[in-house]
Amino acid sequence: MFRSRTHKTILMFVAGAGCALASMYAVTGFAADAQAGNIWGAQIKVSRDEVGIERDGQRFPGLVGARLREKDIIRTGEKGSVGIMFTDNSTLSMGPDAEVVLRRYTYDSTTYMGAFDAYIKRGNVSLQTGNIAKQTPEAMRMFTPKAELSGTAKNYVVSVGE
Repeated sequence: MFRSRTHKTILMFVAGAGCALASMYAVTGFAADAQAGNIWGAQIKVSRDEVGIERDGQRFPGLVGARLREKDIIRTGEKGSVGIMFTDNSTLSMGPDAEVVLRRYTYDSTTYMGAFDAYIKRGNVSLQTGNIAKQTPEAMRMFTPKAELSGTAKNYVVSVGE
């Protein structure tokens, strides 16, 4: 009996350490941004299967809790999907084989003024607008290889094929 409790304690310790290491790995690339004073504008809330973030030529796993900022590229794999919440309460969802570049994102939570420009290179993307679009609808824009979307809609669903 003593041996089984010890065994459980060791397993719990190893599992906890593994989770801690995985969390450290996920935020290591983002720690430098916080120290440099770079402001984040969004956070991954849901991440399934293959999700990646590219920032300044470096690649990071798109894990839940990862923070995003301007010029980040978010990619999902063949079975991947991701849900992102922005600081203005906008939400962006991406399905499998999608790629989105956050070209520009600024937001002032006092005045609700800001700008949101996203380039959808491929895949199925859904956007529910937040405070930026409520304050200034034309400040919320999405681009595809062949079109630009903006206006007073509260929800956008875009599908871009190869």
